[in-house]
Amino acid sequence: MDLKKNIFDNIKECEIKIGYREEDMNLYYPKESLQELLLTAEENLSQAIAAFCESAGQELGGLTIKETEEKGRYCVHVPSEGVRYVHENVNDSPFLKAFLEEIFNPGNTVDDIVNIFKRFSQDVAVEKIHEHEWGIFFRNPEIDPYVYYLEQDEFGLQYHRFTKKAYDALKDSHGTE
Repeated sequence: MDLKKNIFDNIKECEIKIGYREEDMNLYYPKESLQELLLTAEENLSQAIAAFCESAGQELGGLTIKETEEKGRYCVHVPSEGVRYVHENVNDSPFLKAFLEEIFNPGNTVDDIVNIFKRFSQDVAVEKIHEHEWGIFFRNPEIDPYVYYLEQDEFGLQYHRFTKKAYDALKDSHGTE
């Protein structure tokens, strides 16, 4: 996966959740994620960012990536013309649409979410991280390359999407049951 695909996927995720809005969008990435998605080392990050902004400009407009006041965190600013480009040229993911419909259903369970995954492939990994936390992903990243990290609390299920590498780092830092 690369940064452009990740940006496209994040824009589509927002669009599926709240509908299309032709407005600027800010996406936030830790430095490690940018390095992973740009396939670069820390010492080359500035040059990789500049090259990416130039190469992605045709599709995403005057895209900018700047470190925030919170060191190690970057803001990817996608202008409205970039959001429009994604809306007009990138298809919705059938899996993501089904997942988002289910995750927001009151009273749903982890099994309900796993069943959504299994509608698209039987080859699904479900990893229990802690008592109320799971990582779920397709073993074939062509279906969907992300790990969906689920947490259950008194309000129901919440999710976060991670690249496999970011998920593995998170899992390693927390330890598993």
